[in-house]
Amino acid sequence: MKTGADSGAAKPNGDSVVISSRVRLARNLAGERFVNSADSQTLRRVYEVCARALGSARRLKSGTLRRIDELSQSERMELFEERKISSDLLSADISPRGLYLSADGMSGAMINEEDHLRIFVVGRRLCPASLWRAANALDDDIERSVEYAYSPKYGYLTACPTNVGTGIRVSVMMHLPALEMVSDMEKIVRGVNQLGMTFRGGYGEGSGSPGAFYQLSNQQTLGISEGEIVAKISKYAKKIREFELDARARLREDSPLLLADKILRAHSALSVCRLIDTAEALGHLSSLRLAADMGMAKIPVETVDALMVSIQPAHLAKLSGLEGDSFDPIARDCARADFLRRAMRSVPPPAFPDSRKS
Repeated sequence: MKTGADSGAAKPNGDSVVISSRVRLARNLAGERFVNSADSQTLRRVYEVCARALGSARRLKSGTLRRIDELSQSERMELFEERKISSDLLSADISPRGLYLSADGMSGAMINEEDHLRIFVVGRRLCPASLWRAANALDDDIERSVEYAYSPKYGYLTACPTNVGTGIRVSVMMHLPALEMVSDMEKIVRGVNQLGMTFRGGYGEGSGSPGAFYQLSNQQTLGISEGEIVAKISKYAKKIREFELDARARLREDSPLLLADKILRAHSALSVCRLIDTAEALGHLSSLRLAADMGMAKIPVETVDALMVSIQPAHLAKLSGLEGDSFDPIARDCARADFLRRAMRSVPPPAFPDSRKS
């Protein structure tokens, strides 16, 4: 019997363990109250000043500004599912709030989130150093139009004390299913915390980790330079990537039946399901992504990534024309199952050698 690699699947390289990197800078305007204590007049003034500054930034040329508080709940949810806005910006309680996004969608800023400005730059794979250079240049560009709240003693002043100092958050999104399967994640998380970093779920602070997606990011922003933070996150992201690849090799060598069972169950469930919720779908797609990245499944990793966005509630409602019924769990889970069955028609079951080793 041919293995997945023998039957024409992509060769395994593990390049997709690290999905993306992000650099975020927290900034506030000098002389203005923080968002959590500002009145409506202050919020409007801050919004207008920030919007003008972003609109004049050369590195955001041809970008677009969206008033988040004027969008529908489903429109805001779409942006959240695409990781364009934070969970905090989902709320319509504070007004006005905005998202300024570059033409390519890879950089921009949130206005009146936890801080007046949350500047961000994102990139594919592991690239914190280049993103920091881009974010720093964008920050300087914006600062030509505004004055930031800054203390010579403490650095940039922020609403949350954990961001005081550089105000930088460097994050690397990783897919770590094998480490979960070999029960090493608890040890990894503990080690990361001891080193002054943290693991968050795929959608940031307060989110879980369905599908084995984790964000590695720094905790410390005071008393350490931006360059040191970038270097530290890059160093340990590479180490964790190697741990994941080692766990995959161990599964392939020592527990092939466990690996095959996990992947084939996922393929079967996605191919025949009639009702499936988001968490279960993400779990099975995670296993399919693992198979694709290990060269065991005839589907590009990028296709699986796109499916993971499409099955999220707001995107699914839009694709299925169910906006009016999008809060009906049964209708939504049925539409998700229909969507996945159609998507899986062109994906043959992964092939594994007949082995009794477990």
